[in-house]
Amino acid sequence: MIKELGKFINFFDVGDLKFILLILKKNIKNLLFLSFLLAILTLVISLNIEKKYVSEATIVISPEENNIVNIEEVYAIESRSNRVNNQVAILKSDEVLEYIVEDKKKQLEFKRLYSKIPISTFQRLINKKVIVDKEYVKSLLGKNFQVNNIPRSDVLKLRFTSNDPRISQLALKSIINSYQRYEVDSKIQITNYAKTKIASRLEDLVLQIDVAEKNLAQYKKENNLVDTGGVKELKIGEIQSISKRIIAAKQDFQKKQNDLLSIKIADGDVEALLAIEDLRTLDQIKSIKDSLAANDSQIQSLSLIYTKNHPKLTKAFDYKDNLNQQLKDEINLGIEQKAFELSNLDGFIRLSEKEIDKATDELQLIEEKESGMMKFLREVESSKKLYESFLQRVKETNEAQNLQVSKLKIIEMPSLSESPVSPQPRKNFILALCLSFMGFFGLIFYKELNLSVIKSPEAIESLDIAQVGILPRVEKIKKGYHILQMFLEDSESNFSESIRSSRAIIESKFNKNSSFMITSSNPSEGKTSFAFNLALSLEKTKKVLFIEADIRRPSVLNSFYKFDKEILGLGEIITGSTNLKDTIFKVPGTELDIITSGEKRFDMSDIVNRDQIKKFFDTLKMEYDYVIIDSPPVQPVSDTLILAQATDYNLFLIRSEETRTVTFMSAIKKIQNVGSKIHGIIINDLDTSKDSYYSYYYNYSPAYYNYYSNKNS
Repeated sequence: MIKELGKFINFFDVGDLKFILLILKKNIKNLLFLSFLLAILTLVISLNIEKKYVSEATIVISPEENNIVNIEEVYAIESRSNRVNNQVAILKSDEVLEYIVEDKKKQLEFKRLYSKIPISTFQRLINKKVIVDKEYVKSLLGKNFQVNNIPRSDVLKLRFTSNDPRISQLALKSIINSYQRYEVDSKIQITNYAKTKIASRLEDLVLQIDVAEKNLAQYKKENNLVDTGGVKELKIGEIQSISKRIIAAKQDFQKKQNDLLSIKIADGDVEALLAIEDLRTLDQIKSIKDSLAANDSQIQSLSLIYTKNHPKLTKAFDYKDNLNQQLKDEINLGIEQKAFELSNLDGFIRLSEKEIDKATDELQLIEEKESGMMKFLREVESSKKLYESFLQRVKETNEAQNLQVSKLKIIEMPSLSESPVSPQPRKNFILALCLSFMGFFGLIFYKELNLSVIKSPEAIESLDIAQVGILPRVEKIKKGYHILQMFLEDSESNFSESIRSSRAIIESKFNKNSSFMITSSNPSEGKTSFAFNLALSLEKTKKVLFIEADIRRPSVLNSFYKFDKEILGLGEIITGSTNLKDTIFKVPGTELDIITSGEKRFDMSDIVNRDQIKKFFDTLKMEYDYVIIDSPPVQPVSDTLILAQATDYNLFLIRSEETRTVTFMSAIKKIQNVGSKIHGIIINDLDTSKDSYYSYYYNYSPAYYNYYSNKNS
């Protein structure tokens, strides 16, 4: 189907509206007759079938949150994810319909309305009798009821169809009322079920609370837990105090350790040792350093007065030596004191760390006991909260039992239709008329385009393409003759006369020194015979070159004329394996030059492009009046599309009663798609016996020749 549609699309791309109008004009009477006949039949049927009336209503399903108590949510009885879809299913369910069919009052009302419906002609013909019972009403309600949800909303459109407007309205009202009854009854059932479950659960919760409280009391007793909070705080304060002491001791320890390292590095150097702050700031050492400073001052003063060996100066130097020795002794005592303090700090730190480990273990034990107690305490509190929640649910369910309402709200009440939705005779008549006309025309058009073949020139006269020639059907060829050179062998035949007519049209309509490509849709349509005979005809007065351009098949001319030596042709020229002059041969007995296809076989588009081929043809036109190119058919290969772009004129041959219209149109489309066009059309193999005009024309030709032949004799 898709393939055929593509063919139609291709036609409209290249075809002409005239072609459609031609088909329409040819078949208009039959189209109108069949269309009116079908439309009248549709009208008669529409007037005699049962009328259908529709009642419509609009409702909204309110969300569950609007309920006084949402029992469904508490017990997960119904999922909310598909709430609207669930309600649609309930509306159309047998449970809802049962409320209607079990209502005797409703049954009587349905029977009363059905009794007033007139019996249609169609019902009389089939002798159909309606028995309005419970099963019939239920079936009617199920088949003719429709529900549509408006997207992204809780709104539902209800629709009921029957053969009476009052029945449709009654049915829709009954369904809405039944849904509301079903929903309220369902809620009451759920509420009762919930009450029973809640009561049972409350009894379990009372026992659960009692057990939890007993477990809590027993745990406190076993672990001697009265006030864990105060003990825990004291223990945390103790741990913090010890931690501070340890930090301070470790800092002091590190400082003294660094001082001892500096003392070791000083190696007895007094000045280096005095650089250590803790030694330098000792009271004894400070006092000695002050005395040394005073002694140095005294020595300086005495040195100004006395000589070096004076008793006073000697006494002063002796005193200095004594002070230096005292300084050394005090430094050594300071060093020993530091070592002692370092040892004490190490012991203090170790003892404090043991104290903090003990306090931490005690705190962890307190926390473990507290955690165990909190577990039992949470169980008690959780059970009490759950008990209170269920107790509240008991109150809510007791209130809700008598206050259940439907979620359904009516936006638009069921309507009472005044006119039927079907049938609509006028609309059906017009629609049937239009559709049948289009349908019948489509079938005819499909047949004409896709199944039909071109039989005569009139079939393509809608196309703005010149008709270059009309070749009659050659029923029988004289013995020894061949269609390929019929123009030479039987010059007085209808076929030869048609070739002359084509020659005359070409000489008058197209320019000299031009190239002509002659092609067709498919093989075996007679293009080679026409092209060669045309070349033979033009050769009589013009210089002509005939080229076999179908490189993909063996040369027809080689096999026909059976040349004495190997004939090189177009294939060798394109591949560059030979010169042009070595490929040109004359047809025996004529001045017609030919270039055969040659021996090489290949896809032309893989070797050369349009510009190269055109340059080659332009070179040939400088030597010849006409260059006739017998191309491959359009449909099977792509070579023709390259040749069509390189030649001056493109002629297209159609075989009468064989070339399909759609194939012809598709071939033209391909040529147009590469920027070229068809300049002329030749109708081949025309059966002149089927057309009086062409029969007269072609029968006249031999009579004309015979007349003059007899007269001359």
